[in-house]
Parts: sequence; C-alpha cells; structure tokens
Amino acid sequence: MFEYFTDALPHFLAYFAAAVALAIAFLLLYVMITPHKEIALIRDGNSAAAAQLTGTFLGFSVPVAMVIGHSVSIPDMLLWGAVAAIVQLAVFFLVSRLLFRSISQRITDRCVASGIFVGGIGLGIGILQAACMVP
Repeated sequence: MFEYFTDALPHFLAYFAAAVALAIAFLLLYVMITPHKEIALIRDGNSAAAAQLTGTFLGFSVPVAMVIGHSVSIPDMLLWGAVAAIVQLAVFFLVSRLLFRSISQRITDRCVASGIFVGGIGLGIGILQAACMVP
C-alpha cells in the first residue's frame, strides 16, 4: 500500500499543480475581462462581487475536477480546462451584454441579488459542462 502511495504521489502533485495554475490563470483572466474590479470590490466588503466571483470560480472548478478524474494526461486536462474557462467567460458576456446590460454596475453598487444571479448561472453552466465532459 505504501508503495502505491509513493508511486501515485508524483501524479497527484503534477495534476494538482497544473489545476492550481489553470485556476489562477482563469481567475486573473476573468477579473481582467469583467468591467468591474472584483478583487477591489471584495476587499471593500462588496458581497455581490464576492458571490459573483465565487459562483463563477465554482462553475469553472467543477468541470475541471470532473476532467481531472477522466483525463488521459495533463495536457488533456489543460485543454478541457481551457474549454471550461472559455465557457465561463462566454456566460458572463451573454449575461452582461445580452440579458442584463446593467448587471456589472449593479454588482459594483452592491446589489447582492445580481451577484448571486451571475454566480449561480456560472455554477449551473459549470455543472452542465462537467456532465458533458465525461466520456
């Protein structure tokens, strides 16, 4: 049993490091693309921004977690993780540009309902993505 653990540990560390790097890259890209500044808003105590970013991050993380369990290699996982990131960016674009043009301003103005809505949509789409990414 200990031998299995020592053999599997490098694989765990490699996948975990790749997943964390992918998550950091996604978060950096996401907060750069959105018109409001989530990190500054969260530091200022804006619950709407916290709900929005948390839901979106979970919407990204769920499919990545599913892919990790089913991928054949780290590059495979990274490619499907990029798909998950693109989908989350598209979700924000569709919500903020087509459905509710003022949603970004409402999040900035601390409208928690708006933050929960955007985060919830991101999480829901992420769950659907995860289901579709399983062979």
